[in-house]
Amino acid sequence: MSRLPPRPDLEWKDDGTPVSRAFDDVYFSLSDGLEETRSVFLKACGLPERWSDRERFTIAELGFGTGLNFLGLIECWQKSTRQPDAWLHFVSVEKFLMSADDARKALSRWPELDALSELLISRWPVRMRGLQHIEFPEVNVTLTIYIGDAEDWLYLCDFKADAWFLDGFAPAKNDDMWRDRLYGLMAKHSAPGCLVGTYTVAGHVRRGLAEAGFEVAKKPGFGRKRERLEAVWPDGKNDEAVPDPYVCLPDRATFQNVAVVGAGIAGACVANAFARRGYRVSVFDAASGPASGASGNPLGLVMPRIDAADTMQARLLLQCYFRALQFYAHLDDEAKIPVTARHFAQNDKERTRFEKVLADPPLDESWLTGEWVNDSPVLLHHGAIMVRPTKVVEALLDHPNISCVWNAPVSEIDDLRNDIGEATLVIVTAGWTSGTMMTHAGLSLAGKLGQVDWTDQLAPCVTSARADGSYIVRTDNTLLFGATFERVKAGETPDCSEEARQSNLEAAMRLAPDWMQDVDRSDLKSRASVRGTTPDRMPIAGVLFETGSVLPVLGPLAHGIDVCEPVPHQPLNYTLTGLGARGFTFAPLLADLIVSQALGEPLPLARSEVEQVSPLRFLIRAVRKGTTYP
Repeated sequence: MSRLPPRPDLEWKDDGTPVSRAFDDVYFSLSDGLEETRSVFLKACGLPERWSDRERFTIAELGFGTGLNFLGLIECWQKSTRQPDAWLHFVSVEKFLMSADDARKALSRWPELDALSELLISRWPVRMRGLQHIEFPEVNVTLTIYIGDAEDWLYLCDFKADAWFLDGFAPAKNDDMWRDRLYGLMAKHSAPGCLVGTYTVAGHVRRGLAEAGFEVAKKPGFGRKRERLEAVWPDGKNDEAVPDPYVCLPDRATFQNVAVVGAGIAGACVANAFARRGYRVSVFDAASGPASGASGNPLGLVMPRIDAADTMQARLLLQCYFRALQFYAHLDDEAKIPVTARHFAQNDKERTRFEKVLADPPLDESWLTGEWVNDSPVLLHHGAIMVRPTKVVEALLDHPNISCVWNAPVSEIDDLRNDIGEATLVIVTAGWTSGTMMTHAGLSLAGKLGQVDWTDQLAPCVTSARADGSYIVRTDNTLLFGATFERVKAGETPDCSEEARQSNLEAAMRLAPDWMQDVDRSDLKSRASVRGTTPDRMPIAGVLFETGSVLPVLGPLAHGIDVCEPVPHQPLNYTLTGLGARGFTFAPLLADLIVSQALGEPLPLARSEVEQVSPLRFLIRAVRKGTTYP
């Protein structure tokens, strides 16, 4: 199976209605697709009345298609009466994602939706397998879409729906979308009182919903259809306990305010995410201003790492990359600059990986192509961006709900809480120093000293980027290269060195001898900072815990037995740290993860992806191996 998900095979009716050749079925009613959405889905699910007094509302859909249901829903959301900071979550699945151009063509039938259509098309999901988290802060709406099989989605992802739109192709033509076991999975993802709307009255659909526990009724149909179905998931249904040793779904805590420790890119993304949700956020940093540590280099490069296999880690890396591109898109041109980054192989192992990637790419040619240089494959990342880190961080912290407290070192979370009060959510994002504030959790963090060197005395040039483990970037009058990756001992001061500069110069000459010939080495400037890293090179994002209280509960893992008992944790204490050299790539999506966990909303990552960044993963690995932790 190709890593690149298939496109639908479309034909178009004279009136502009798309038809799937594979299923011989239309994407929406020939009568009026938008009116069908309003009648079969919105009205059937009690909308907009049901969300009028809710802070958040979640709707799940089988079959994203053209996005028409999503747009009809947003239109209804905008016109309705609701709480000022209320947020709508739309979670959907699509196996055959159509192109943005085809979606635009299909949606052009409804000029009244033009503005919303263009908003959706501008953030149309990328053609890649797995989950994508797309925000529309202009309308307080989030789209979380899974590209792949519906059954995989329901097994892998965590959410509770207040309503379901069942909008696949006709059951007689698309068996996969209407398999009996899907109804049981829907039930597990339904909140008490969840309502279901669908256009079909097929007998096996009606029976499947009823056998799963839904109360089903026939209703008058839309257009030429005589009947349709509505269903409800009754109040009082018992949820089946799901083992959660990594605490992917923490207890929901009640809090009024948010405190963030650290004003680098991790802290700025977390603070901005909560501020946009209406919370008052205080950011504490020991420095006199933002981005004083590893987030403060003059230039940075945001480009993806692409693995040869379609693993959960590979998907997570790509999901973080595309969320970062979307997240920074609204920033002005001084903060971010589009660039095509050329990624050269470092060694034979990487050459083999690049060859496999180009033979079976996870992205289409609009994002990834290849070329050969000296008989070695080179990856060209066409959507990469160069960032000016300090400007990015400053822009994210420039929000009316965010206040920054400078020259305010924090040594322990408990000490901070004494000052800010108990009803405050605390997120520690202080990079390498985060571990000293959370000694009870014993997080596996190490410091890596990174030095970059640059000059801003060059003639203006075209923005360009090259990388092979090290990187070199140039834009306007500036050329920057680096970075070293040296271990730092506790208490050491991050100082620049001639030895590190020489290492960077050697890497720059290897990557771009043509650029370096214009550099006057006497004009070079240097900057060194410490990046927090982990043994598995993956970041840490999630709720905190105390080792002493957790170990007895995790004990069965040492004998290969699942943990069914709830794992003790601290619902008011979170961390986002260990981002290593990819802070500007990781931070936006992992900030979304923490917001979703803290507020009890649909997670933006599949459960196995959340486990890869869980603060508990190191302890769990130690227990399973029977080794000492940390």
